[in-house]
Amino acid sequence: MSTADNNEGIKYYKEFWTGDSKDGSFCDGEGYHYYRMKNSLIVEAYEYYENDEGIEVVTPYPEMHNVDWFKDIGFDNFDALDEVTEDEFNEIKDLLYH
Repeated sequence: MSTADNNEGIKYYKEFWTGDSKDGSFCDGEGYHYYRMKNSLIVEAYEYYENDEGIEVVTPYPEMHNVDWFKDIGFDNFDALDEVTEDEFNEIKDLLYH
């Protein structure tokens, strides 16, 4: 199977959230969950927000790996998500390892 076949059906999305951050250090805030999905299955996920000091924070979101947007979460479409480019997804991911 070629790399092109492995990437078939891959799309990148972000989902807006409000409330407390996953890492517990940002309360009553807002940010985005970024997902790399193969069809409706989440294969990679990160939480992103900018804190009160303007620092960008990215946290891995491994509990979302292998979660199906339709079967497990119960959505019947992708309307809650905004499609993003692979570059935008990778920029968020790179903040984690920077």
